[in-house]
Amino acid sequence: MKRKMFVPLVVIIVVFAQGCVMVDKKLPSLADGLRMMLGALDETVAAGLDGAEPYLKTRRPWQCDQAQKRSFSSSYDVKARDPRSVVKAVGAHWRSRGYRIQEENSGAPKHPEIYADADVFELGIVGFPERGEVWIHGNTVCLAGEVPEDWRDVR
Repeated sequence: MKRKMFVPLVVIIVVFAQGCVMVDKKLPSLADGLRMMLGALDETVAAGLDGAEPYLKTRRPWQCDQAQKRSFSSSYDVKARDPRSVVKAVGAHWRSRGYRIQEENSGAPKHPEIYADADVFELGIVGFPERGEVWIHGNTVCLAGEVPEDWRDVR
């Protein structure tokens, strides 16, 4: 009986010991995270919208409950001839970039959507076929560092 309990106990100890040895990845600064997120948003527009330009861009603080860290979001509203195909093209682009697809409903008849994430940001796209547009959103994870000058007025 003792031998049967010994093997699972050893496995549990090894698993927990490995978890303690693992080192967390050092996340970039807030400024770097914002730069990466905005680059991903611009790539998304370029990959899925055939040269269409956002007609509305917004920037807001994003919820972050961690001390000494901040998070921001940015979103684009873009006119699109076929929002459904844009959402699918963006999903393919995100996969090719190695982003993790968290939720996909690109075949939805009313509002196709996909949500993805990378190490320091999250992305989303929602199509609005009835209006002929898509909404592309990104936000950083909670990151430490100085708020960049051009984001200090964001409220």
